Amino acid sequence: MKLITIFTIFLISIGTQAQNKRFTYEYKFIPDSTNVSEVKTEMMNLDTSPSGSKFYSYTVYHSDSIAKIDLEKQLAATGMINIKADSRKGLVRYTVSKKYPKYEIFLHNRLLMDKYRIADDRPINWKISSDKQKFGEWNVQKAEADFAGRHWIAWFTAEIPIQDGPYKFRGLPGLIVKLEDQKKSHVFTLQGIKNIDSIPNDVFDSKEIAINLKQYDKLIKDYENDPTKGLKQMQMGGMTMIMKDGTGSQMKGQEERLKASIKKDNNRIELNTTK
Repeated sequence: MKLITIFTIFLISIGTQAQNKRFTYEYKFIPDSTNVSEVKTEMMNLDTSPSGSKFYSYTVYHSDSIAKIDLEKQLAATGMINIKADSRKGLVRYTVSKKYPKYEIFLHNRLLMDKYRIADDRPINWKISSDKQKFGEWNVQKAEADFAGRHWIAWFTAEIPIQDGPYKFRGLPGLIVKLEDQKKSHVFTLQGIKNIDSIPNDVFDSKEIAINLKQYDKLIKDYENDPTKGLKQMQMGGMTMIMKDGTGSQMKGQEERLKASIKKDNNRIELNTTK
């Protein structure tokens, strides 16, 4: 395994965690279990600070930043905005934040028009193995755990004393540099490290609704059963206008496309969102 480090000086300063650091992972995943040959790739950032971390898609953040600048220019020039269908790129739209030192976990995700903040207090019970190997410039050790319906294998290094890793994973005595589920449907591999000034905020800020895992699970199931429900309801002042089912071929076509997309997204990182 070869690791490309962006700042080799990091090796000298690794003992101090006072600086903010960015760990960039290559994320390879198979969205559709019936088509294992189709592997998607997204570059993900784990930004850490003394108070916590944020895990998010670099691709999404970068495209959102460009889209926001474009919309601001349009509004200043014409007083109107035209949202381009291809302006938002990236496949991983969620982010995960952790609060140190207790490593409180929050998933941040948008569903239809609302953005949610989902607290996740499920423990990850690691079993650390005696297996060791070399990962780039670091000595790493193997650990395994069952989480969210999958069996996970992690390689961590105590030489980077940050008990964090990709997605919701944490709690090992060192940074997770490689993580994959047993079927290799989801694989995270550390690619680079650098110092950063601060952890970026969301480009498009919006008020989050705080919910728990069971509430989020119900929202997901409701959405999958009727993905255009939010589009059928339009809030106008204090009134709610509801479009009747079957009204308009455009709505029907969009519903069919969304349901087909949901059907292909059957191999998510969490097979069980509550256990």
